[in-house]
Amino acid sequence: MSDITKHGGTAPAALSGALVQALFDHHPHAVLVTDARGHVVAANRAAAGLLGDSTPPPALQHLADSPAWHGAVADGAAWSGTLPVRGADGAVRQMQVMSLPAPAGEPHRISLLHTGESPSHMADDRFRIIADSAPVLIWMSGTDGRFDWFNKPWLAHTGRTLTQLRGDGWLADVHPEDTERCVAIYRTSFDERQPFTMDYRLRRQDGQYRWVLDNGVPRFDGSGRFEGYVGSCVDIHERKELEERLAAHTQTMRLADRRQNEFLAMLSHQLRSPLAPISNAASVLRTIEEGHPTLVRLREIIDRQVGRLRRLVDDLVDVTRVMQGEITLVKGRVSVRDLLRSAVETSQPKLDAAGHTLRIDAPNTSLAVIGDSVRLAQALSNILSNAATFTPEPSVISLAAKVSGGSLHIAVRDEGQGITAEFLPFVFDLFARHDLQSGGNPGGLGLGLPLARRVAQLHGGDVKAYSEGAGHGSEFVLSLPLAPAEEPSTRGPVAAPTAPATPSYRVLLLEQNPDTRYLMRLQIELWGHQVAPAGAMDEALRIVDAFRPEVVVCDVEGPAVLGPAGLSPLKDRLGHAAVFVALSAYGHHQGEANARALGFDAVIEKPLRPDTLHRVVEAVHTSAVNG
Repeated sequence: MSDITKHGGTAPAALSGALVQALFDHHPHAVLVTDARGHVVAANRAAAGLLGDSTPPPALQHLADSPAWHGAVADGAAWSGTLPVRGADGAVRQMQVMSLPAPAGEPHRISLLHTGESPSHMADDRFRIIADSAPVLIWMSGTDGRFDWFNKPWLAHTGRTLTQLRGDGWLADVHPEDTERCVAIYRTSFDERQPFTMDYRLRRQDGQYRWVLDNGVPRFDGSGRFEGYVGSCVDIHERKELEERLAAHTQTMRLADRRQNEFLAMLSHQLRSPLAPISNAASVLRTIEEGHPTLVRLREIIDRQVGRLRRLVDDLVDVTRVMQGEITLVKGRVSVRDLLRSAVETSQPKLDAAGHTLRIDAPNTSLAVIGDSVRLAQALSNILSNAATFTPEPSVISLAAKVSGGSLHIAVRDEGQGITAEFLPFVFDLFARHDLQSGGNPGGLGLGLPLARRVAQLHGGDVKAYSEGAGHGSEFVLSLPLAPAEEPSTRGPVAAPTAPATPSYRVLLLEQNPDTRYLMRLQIELWGHQVAPAGAMDEALRIVDAFRPEVVVCDVEGPAVLGPAGLSPLKDRLGHAAVFVALSAYGHHQGEANARALGFDAVIEKPLRPDTLHRVVEAVHTSAVNG
């Protein structure tokens, strides 16, 4: 009995060619017939379906690249193992291949490709099934860097087939403005085997470009061998549009801030310009009021009201400088006692006018901070004035200073209208006003507290506000870092220098406004100087040779008095014999920049004061000597 019969089978005498062909064609596994060199000469239907070709598929000829398999086929020996096979979908699979031994004298070999795949490929298939169900766009690339697979959501998003997207085909859906950047990021990351993140616009099937965020990471098998990249894209179009709207809004806010600061600077100029002649008129009245009680009374009224307006303008100028970071701090060691005394002296008139009593609790120790004494006193004075303003009835306002954690804390407590919880976070905003009084007191412009806090921050400190609500008063705490303890000095007392007498100058005054020109001339002459006024450049040129001025003063923000040639005609006549001084209502930095651009040697901020001319002239002369 034959072996087949022993095993329960039937041994036919011979198999017809048709029967063999049918067995070959309908075998459930992929069957290949190769020659002795490993070239594929025939493939059954299963192989053709797997490989996407009804003819002997040349795609399998790369199997010969395996030396072990090639050697076995050439020798006609049996062989089994795992080989890479590129399927009809373009994906490379690791498949189990079994080559049968060749019968004696048979030039062809039979190899079976088992559809049972390697564990790693089975994992890939499971991954792709999951990826096709994911709500994000997923792609994979091979070791050559070319994209070889996209999940179904990607195909649905773009409306294109896998064949159209493979390789570099997917780039056709990337916005032309983003393509070069995307390729550069991907190639650089691929070469370095590094993860990457990039955003770009990907065209949807309806033709609309949508912003997506693409995250790619390298893939490695269990042995650490590089297998390509895998990445996922999420739609961030709405987020991107929101970011762009926020950026546009930020730009608009910055523009609004700049325009606000420009408006404040212009407003301060427009207010300070009429203040100068009023102040000058009061100064003239002071020299002739003796023996005239009515004039004294009128001049005092003018001085007080000009002082109020000047403080308001100074606040406008200061808050513009501070918010723009243009303030210059003259820092030194400031005694806490001196700081409190200076702030109280400034605020006392307002406290007295409102009928308030100020209670001070200050430490007796010689504490000090490092800072600008004028600015720090201004900040504390603003807090005290705020307490006086928002305490409608005569009351007690307390000022207490204490030390904690290496910082000085100065608390100003009032029993006034208080601050509601809704407004408390905005109390330091510029122009913020929180008026709960029934009397209609406007409570200022909302400049004092923002200015105080910014000054404190420039000194490394801060100002905080506390209140239990409307009608419960409020407390503002100014905090500043304490200065290191001062080492005792071994030097003896230094005699105070004797101030030299202020010299007299010949001043050429260029001012087109007749009232301002008249008052400024009187004022400067009362200070002991000789003045030659001129309302225009041609008038100044007619008197300059005979007068030979030592100082030329001109309002650079007033009507155009200089003309198109600027200062050139005067400078040509006088050379370096005169100091050219500009009067400006703007902040120091802006005013000086404008004056320098026009050719002036120095700038004086309005209003003009008795010792100002001497100081700037001396500074210009000293600079010229040192230069």
